[in-house]
Amino acid sequence: MNSPTATDSRPTVLAPRTLTRLTPADCTATQWDSSTQKANAANGLLSFIESGLHPEQFTQQLYRTCSQHLFGHIAHFDRHGFADTWFATTDSKAAFIEHALNAGSYGDPTHTWSDVEQHIQTALEAHPHLLNPATWPGVEHPHPCPSCSCTP
Repeated sequence: MNSPTATDSRPTVLAPRTLTRLTPADCTATQWDSSTQKANAANGLLSFIESGLHPEQFTQQLYRTCSQHLFGHIAHFDRHGFADTWFATTDSKAAFIEHALNAGSYGDPTHTWSDVEQHIQTALEAHPHLLNPATWPGVEHPHPCPSCSCTP
């Protein structure tokens, strides 16, 4: 029997597979990426969001997907800089969700990942509580003010 680890008790934002997944049929291949690659990368990001956007779970593949293809993100020097910017606090995680929801998805999906961006935005729009970290399960606040912006 495996004993629980610290990662087992971390709060999640949504139950697994709550956000609608993409299939290759939902994506348009580009010259550089197949529809399967686009779907797999998007589904990895959706899983990462559901699991709580924990920086230690932000893989090199997720970093590459975000910094090269999605929502106008930039590299932030490297994966750790990106994670420090977007996933270090509950508020920065909510800012990542807000950025994804508000970013434009430009271009033809035969040349960009605009199809993936639109799908992710649609999936996130179905869960508006993601913009309010106070509603996330397991998030503890230092004091009980209802409009607390001092989340850990």
